[in-house]
Amino acid sequence: MLQKSERTLLLVLAAIQFTNIVDFMIMMPMGDILKKELSIGPQQYGFLVSSYGIAAFVTAFAGVFYLDNLDRRKALLTAYFGFMIGTLSSAILPNTSDEELNYMLFILTRVITGLTGGLLGGLVMSIIGDAIPLERRGRAMGVVTISFSLAAILGMPVALTLVDVFDNNWHVPFYGVTLLALPIWLLAFKSIPPMAEHLKNRTHYDRTAAIRWAVKSREQRNALLFTVLLVLGQFTVISFMTPFYINNVGLLQSDIKWIYLVGGAATVVSGFAIGRMVDRIGRFRVFTVAALLSIVPVLVITHLPQVPLWVVLLIAAFFFVLISGRMIPANTIATTVVNPEQRAGFMSLNSAMMSLASGSSGIISGLIISQADENSPLMHFEWVGYLAALSTILSLVVVRILKRIADEKAKAVAAS
Repeated sequence: MLQKSERTLLLVLAAIQFTNIVDFMIMMPMGDILKKELSIGPQQYGFLVSSYGIAAFVTAFAGVFYLDNLDRRKALLTAYFGFMIGTLSSAILPNTSDEELNYMLFILTRVITGLTGGLLGGLVMSIIGDAIPLERRGRAMGVVTISFSLAAILGMPVALTLVDVFDNNWHVPFYGVTLLALPIWLLAFKSIPPMAEHLKNRTHYDRTAAIRWAVKSREQRNALLFTVLLVLGQFTVISFMTPFYINNVGLLQSDIKWIYLVGGAATVVSGFAIGRMVDRIGRFRVFTVAALLSIVPVLVITHLPQVPLWVVLLIAAFFFVLISGRMIPANTIATTVVNPEQRAGFMSLNSAMMSLASGSSGIISGLIISQADENSPLMHFEWVGYLAALSTILSLVVVRILKRIADEKAKAVAAS
């Protein structure tokens, strides 16, 4: 059972992740609107979606060299304030008569947001790793990972409804995220205690230690590869899911919010249960089962013909449950491969690789997919599904290596 102080901390961290995820994910269900409003093709849209992730990779990687020398609380508050500024810049972006200029300015604002928001994921996971004991960490990850579900069940439908109400105005959701983030920042300022325990008794800070340890440590190298494969196995599909649903499956833009509502509701129910399962039967077993099962909806989605909305919603529920279900044990695995004094550096490096993979996903999918014009079906989306399935299978191979290393460490500790 999580303690009261731990629950309060986790709720604040989940709220921060909620706004960060909504800001990043809102680009995807608005994909068809953006492609038409900005007069761009699949490749340009792929770069637009990826701009946040690539920028986030830059700052998350830079954070490897200094985050472990900072109070986690101060670093989180600073990064989150910068995230609000970046999101606001997307909201106030002018809509000129020059479509190419609009496109480039939008990429610029996404880069600004990514440069600041890219630090948040690693800092949140580092704080959880520091504040929550391993025996309760699976449940803690379940609470924070539920922010993904809430982003889907609340954030995305509300944002897309606002887009509908304001006549497909894609600026509106960014105003909403900015207004929501401000009270969350104030709550974080008030409720998160100083997080500097890792700085005590330190006589020297080696800025390159996290990189050197990641290179030398077989466990950390495999953990980073594991992250990349896992993210590629989902965001290559998610990046173009909405344009595919509209142009190939025959859904309307107004239908898209129901996909996120149903998928998010399903993961709210499953998230806490999966977190408890991680603590009871083990992170490796839970991940293996969830990852294997997740391949099925990935392949089904990328091969869908024209079907009724209820069929899409049923498939989406399984997709979101299994995608989020494998991330809970995966995040728990990532926090256990490094010592506390190096955790923020490694988690920032892990977050950097996650951002790089999510950013690359849109570009990779955009290069695979083709489209004759803005209203014609997407071609070769099934190839994206095969790529995502292969990436998931490879992640299962890597997680077996991580389990073997963990077993060896446990035996060594028991022997000593």
